[in-house]
Amino acid sequence: MKNIRIQIVEDERIVALDLKQALEALGCEITGIVATGPAAIELARQSPPDLILMDIHLEGPMDGTEAARMIRAAASVPIVFLTAYAEDDNLRRAAASAPYGYLVKPYEMRELRATLQMALSRRTAELDIESAEERLRLAVDAAELGVWEWDTDSGHLKVGGHFSRIVGGAPTTFLEGESALLHQVHGDDRALLVEALQQPGMACATVRLQRDAGMHLWAEIHAKRHGEHRVVGVLRDVTERKEMEEKLRQASVVFRTTAEGIAIMDSQQRIVSINPAFTLLTAMEAEEVIGRTPDEVLHARRHSPVFYERLEASEHGYWNGETVCLRQSGERFTAWEHVCAVRDDHGQVVQYVLAFSDLSAIRDAELQLNHLAFHDALTGLGNRNLLAECMESEIERSRRSGIPIALIFIDLDGFKTINDTLGHAVGDDLLKQVAQRLRSTIRRADIAFRLGGDEFVVLAPDMLRVEDGAGLADKLLRAIREPLDLSGHKRLVVSASLGIAVFPANGEDVDHLIRAADSAMYDAKRRGRNRYCFYAPEMAERVHERMRIEQGLRHAIEHHELILHYQPVVALPSRNIIGVEALVRWQHPENGLISPARFISVAEESGLIEAVGRWVLQAACEQGASWHQQGHTELTVAVNVSVRQMAAENFIQDVSEALSSSGFAPQFLELEITESLLQELELSRRVLWQLRSMGIRIAVDDFGTGFSSLSYLKHLPLDRIKIDQSFVRDLPGNTNDMAIVRAIIGLSKTLDLEVTAEGIETEAQLTFLTVQGCPMGQGYLFARPMPAAELNTLLVAPRP
Repeated sequence: MKNIRIQIVEDERIVALDLKQALEALGCEITGIVATGPAAIELARQSPPDLILMDIHLEGPMDGTEAARMIRAAASVPIVFLTAYAEDDNLRRAAASAPYGYLVKPYEMRELRATLQMALSRRTAELDIESAEERLRLAVDAAELGVWEWDTDSGHLKVGGHFSRIVGGAPTTFLEGESALLHQVHGDDRALLVEALQQPGMACATVRLQRDAGMHLWAEIHAKRHGEHRVVGVLRDVTERKEMEEKLRQASVVFRTTAEGIAIMDSQQRIVSINPAFTLLTAMEAEEVIGRTPDEVLHARRHSPVFYERLEASEHGYWNGETVCLRQSGERFTAWEHVCAVRDDHGQVVQYVLAFSDLSAIRDAELQLNHLAFHDALTGLGNRNLLAECMESEIERSRRSGIPIALIFIDLDGFKTINDTLGHAVGDDLLKQVAQRLRSTIRRADIAFRLGGDEFVVLAPDMLRVEDGAGLADKLLRAIREPLDLSGHKRLVVSASLGIAVFPANGEDVDHLIRAADSAMYDAKRRGRNRYCFYAPEMAERVHERMRIEQGLRHAIEHHELILHYQPVVALPSRNIIGVEALVRWQHPENGLISPARFISVAEESGLIEAVGRWVLQAACEQGASWHQQGHTELTVAVNVSVRQMAAENFIQDVSEALSSSGFAPQFLELEITESLLQELELSRRVLWQLRSMGIRIAVDDFGTGFSSLSYLKHLPLDRIKIDQSFVRDLPGNTNDMAIVRAIIGLSKTLDLEVTAEGIETEAQLTFLTVQGCPMGQGYLFARPMPAAELNTLLVAPRP
């Protein structure tokens, strides 16, 4: 009892002093005497005792039981109650503070001494338990274990340690029984855990547990049953360990299955392990190389004596490069080798890893890739890269010799139509045959190239005379024009347009020479195709103009600069407007109104005609629907359709969408096609019958100017023939034109087709056509093409 610090809480002063003397006689140290609850709390805080003797009834509103609860909450100090009362209510309130003893006054000193000894012994035992629990808690925390106890009878689950952090929260019960516990486990691992829990004694299993948001973690679970309904266990997050094991497995698989030969060496560069690929590449088994260095068994040329010293001292600790290795037979092969140093935690090199691969196949592939980089895969001709190299070389040689070079740019005429209508397979076959003809036609010193699509180039060095270039171009044209036998199709005939540029007259470098030849080729196309042209300076300006128009037209489509003008179609001789023809114009923001004569051909060649045609069709249908809503319900709208536009796969869909979105009735839409389209009878028959089934009218524009057979008039669903203005211009003075017009009108009546004369500009022309029975016409005599707003005035104006 000596040196025990005791605090006395007693409101009777005499009793407190007697108690103090008695305790001091036992060797105890009294920390203080107080008479109220708040004073007791403050004294215990300022001078913590080993034990408190507490009277229940104290001065003030706070009694001893309440003070005891507050002291116990702040510090685990043993408290023994001394009181003259032992009623049930006092006992119940005292028990709430978990006292270490309860003495009823008056008491004997031996009772007090015994009570104090028991309280202090109990406190000593509790401190030992708390210390053990603290050690256990620290151990659990250090091992990052989650602790759990499950009462299988009640379903209650108690957890501690890192359980909630590992699992991501924990339920308080598993009322559904064992199945609820298993529900937390990944489906593939449940059987493993069930088997472990069914084993007698300790159960151990490593399984995946479900976390929040469907995530899983690997957990190592150890559990043991205690009795029938109690299961106690621990779990640890071993996800990182499992991931490391997986990486080691993967590394092992890579080591065993990689195509690269790998050798593991010790710090003295002696081989300690090799993988199967090492043996496969060198035909050397492990027992032949283990204990020896790579310089002894693998390298045809040894590394320098300081190689590994420099490797160890380098910043990255590795080296790779090309070397020569040996097979067991002594055969040499080029290899790509990688050597790296492996260091321990102290930075000391403990191992080296050497990996190498046979470059023989790569060398073969490089040769093939080099060929592909400079040759066209389809035709085998040189490509643009090879052309640039060859031209640089030939230009340099020409500068030294003074002998000119000719560059011939070749573009096939009409290839896009063949490719679109007959398919890409036929187009590829055609290109290969043309390439073969180029090879067999050019001179031995000449080189043929394919730039892409249907564009070819022939580089002809040592062209002493202009006539020689013209002769070669003529031979090429004749060779290309020869009929082609394409698999699965009848013989086809194609032509080409050729442009010729000469070094140094037309360009001092590769780029200028190619552009000059390209300009000459476009000039050949402009002049009617199937011909060649030599470059002239003014050609470049035409090419630049064409490029400006193409780029400007793309901008015009995107920024809504296209507009429609409408030319009335009138009944003869009344001149009543019965329809209109929609004609596209380009309202350029700087150059003003641009006629279609300047940009339609460019749109055709560049492929922009499809986008232009789609816009014209949509805008014309919308305007037609507007006129019908204004009361002009019988007015027809004619729209010109190009060959390329009509050959597009989505043409019918474009027409259908334009009609449905605008609400324009299909029977009032008339599509005008040219005779060139009718040459593709199978394509035109299919498309035209689809249009007829939709209720759309079909007209043949510029009738009589093409080269088609008249047989299409009986095979195709046509509604109208339009007499070209070239036949109307010299009426009635030209007897040939008069005869042709009479024949066309008579033919149309016989075939029950409507007929419209174009380009009527004089009263004399109108009189002749009326006498011949032509029912409809259009031309400047009646009205020029005009915006829709101006045409509205004509539509409502009274007729004379």
